[in-house]
Amino acid sequence: MKSPTAQKLTPNAGCVLVKTDAAWKESLNIAGLGWTVENQSGTAQFSAPAHYVKTALAAEALALREAIWKCRELGHARIRCESDSAVLIKAIKAKTSLAGLYGVLADILSLSSCFEFIFF
Repeated sequence: MKSPTAQKLTPNAGCVLVKTDAAWKESLNIAGLGWTVENQSGTAQFSAPAHYVKTALAAEALALREAIWKCRELGHARIRCESDSAVLIKAIKAKTSLAGLYGVLADILSLSSCFEFIFF
C-alpha cells in the first residue's frame, strides 16, 4: 500500500500578504509605522506612531509586530510577512534576540503561534 504524500506548502497558498515599513526620527526617538494587508479582496493600509524608539531596526520590528497583531485581530489564519529589514527577518527566522529588541522579538514569535501558517 502506498502511503499518501504530503502536499508541499508554499508561502503563497491561501495567505494574505503583509508588507511592513517604518520611518524613524533619531533626534526625537519617534517612528512612523506602516503596513499593508493584501488579499483577494484588495489591499488595506494601516499606520501608527511609536514613541521612545531607539533605533531604525526597533522601528522596523515594531511595524512588523503591529502588522501581525492586526492580522490576528482581523482573523487571518495564514500570513506571509515581508519587510525591507533583512537583519530583522533573519533574527526572526533564527529565533535569536538582537540587542534592545528582546521584548519585541519575543512578542512577534509569541503572536506567530496564533496562526495556522506564517512565513517571513
